[in-house]
Amino acid sequence: MRLAGAFVMFLFFTLLGGYGGEREKKRLAECEAFLALFEYIKNQVNFFLTPTKVMYRNFANDVLEECGFLPALRSHENDAVYHDIWRSALVSSAKSLHLTEKQRTLIADFGDCIGKTNGEIQSNSFDYYIAELRQEIEKEKIEGAKNVKLYRTLGLAAGACAAILII
Repeated sequence: MRLAGAFVMFLFFTLLGGYGGEREKKRLAECEAFLALFEYIKNQVNFFLTPTKVMYRNFANDVLEECGFLPALRSHENDAVYHDIWRSALVSSAKSLHLTEKQRTLIADFGDCIGKTNGEIQSNSFDYYIAELRQEIEKEKIEGAKNVKLYRTLGLAAGACAAILII
């Protein structure tokens, strides 16, 4: 009986460490998905002069669809009064996103500059936020790889310690 309990504890902590590593991978995937959305919006505004209300209609990304951000953006396309849907979409999908506070702020601030200024200033703002998010992605790649290994190692170590203590 003790051996079975030790095995269960080892398995639990190992899986818990793996779960922590998966969260890091999801955070990176979400950052990359938002970067793709940023670049898409920049191109739609600069080259096609797409109206803000219909801009999100043709963008597809599985990560942003799954977390509910894109459906929330698209849900206001036919509203008579167009309000700040970017922030409301970010708030409504906050529980599904794994972003850090800095990444959330960066994404929210990007949405604040859409359609609020003239073309050149808006384009410069887009470039700034795209560069900032790229830096965040590079940091996330480095930290994420390190943290995935750390979580797995800690999970295995905690599981082994728990198993030893039970036996």
